[in-house]
Amino acid sequence: MSDKPEIHPVTATVNPDDHPAKVAWRSAEEAAKYRASRDPSRFTRYGLEEKIVTGWLSQVPAGGNVLDAPCGTGRMLKTITSMGLRYTGLDISQAMIEEARKTGAGDPLVVGFRQGDLERLPFADNEFDCVVLWRLMHHMGSGAAREAILREARRVSRDRVLMSFHHAISWTAFRKWVQRTFFGRKQHGRPITHWTLAGEAERSGLQMVELSSFGKYRSINWFACLRKAQGGTDAARAR
Repeated sequence: MSDKPEIHPVTATVNPDDHPAKVAWRSAEEAAKYRASRDPSRFTRYGLEEKIVTGWLSQVPAGGNVLDAPCGTGRMLKTITSMGLRYTGLDISQAMIEEARKTGAGDPLVVGFRQGDLERLPFADNEFDCVVLWRLMHHMGSGAAREAILREARRVSRDRVLMSFHHAISWTAFRKWVQRTFFGRKQHGRPITHWTLAGEAERSGLQMVELSSFGKYRSINWFACLRKAQGGTDAARAR
């Protein structure tokens, strides 16, 4: 795969409430700040997340190809390559990609990085064994935006899509709703339920096969393993 980035610029039609991640973290300064603020040593949940995602990645064929989108600063890179899987990162921000390159420097399992839009992935059908959509969907403010991303993830994956999302029925979601409603705290995106996600996945040609969380309905952080629904390609693309 060529390492030359394919650029899909953000246009004036982008709604920041639906796609806030498309207009954030675009400068080198913002990308460096993002990396520092997400240092794994600051959050115990990262270890819990790694346990979940490595359990699902263990089902990917040995030496398989994994797409990490958006890759951000490469937080999932070592998790993926440490399992002997080949890694490709994609992000809409070139600044974030440059940070991710630092994370993957010298790792022979890093195939490369591409700049691009998750709704128009610059990859061939079935190019990857697995697509990882981590720390993304809670930024999406509409079901249409989530389904567009899921359809593309399904298209380029031969088998499964792993993702995280924020659950609407949780103590943390309730606290955020109070902050937004009564104290005017602006928050992009919205949490969803796993029932909503299952429906969006089905319409995108995917089936939810497993769910996990830190604490059912206590934590806002939930995770899903989706697999391609057989025979659903044409219907998913038609939507």
